[in-house]
Amino acid sequence: MKEHTTYWIARFKKSEKLGHLRFKKLRSGFRGYPPFDIDESLIEDVDLEEFLNSEEDKIPFFVGTQFGVTPDMDSIPGFYDVDRKIAILAKSALSGNVAGLRIYFIPKGSRFNDRHYSFYNELLGDFKNEKL
Repeated sequence: MKEHTTYWIARFKKSEKLGHLRFKKLRSGFRGYPPFDIDESLIEDVDLEEFLNSEEDKIPFFVGTQFGVTPDMDSIPGFYDVDRKIAILAKSALSGNVAGLRIYFIPKGSRFNDRHYSFYNELLGDFKNEKL
């Protein structure tokens, strides 16, 4: 694990409000995640059914790059059928630099728009990738 791409983890773990959350990474059914570094205790690979299962302490994990968000939420059947918290790791697909992790709330029936944040996408946490 490259330390300079994981500074956000310490900030996340120290969060009283969100630091208890764990992430669900979709195992298959799409082109795959871009490479990323993460503390393995924070994430688990799951199938689509578990990825869509609404859980208090485990939320879907995505990677956002300059080329879009992976996996594509709009292509996951039933993704917007319930209220959801999601995590998006922001990184450059070209340089590998990581900006940080953001956690959002998406209300049932709305859509996530990573280019033009709407009032439907409530930002719950922003964990910048800067050394503490």
